[in-house]
Amino acid sequence: MNPFALLGMIKQLENAHPKAAAFVRNELMTGLPEGTILEMTVTKPGMSPKTANIKITQEDLVALDQIKNIKPN
Repeated sequence: MNPFALLGMIKQLENAHPKAAAFVRNELMTGLPEGTILEMTVTKPGMSPKTANIKITQEDLVALDQIKNIKPN
């Protein structure tokens, strides 16, 4: 994927959902120490909410660092 196209899509999402973008920037992008619990709830129209969570492990942090260091071709 073209990196400039990806940046444009990210900017579009930030403009459409400023509160979510700020949350990601302030909470997720500042680093998540081991032991952090991430919880997400999805509520589809006409359906009951579904919630899942994960507790960040050292292995998760290593994997995230490796993903961050992937360079596009």
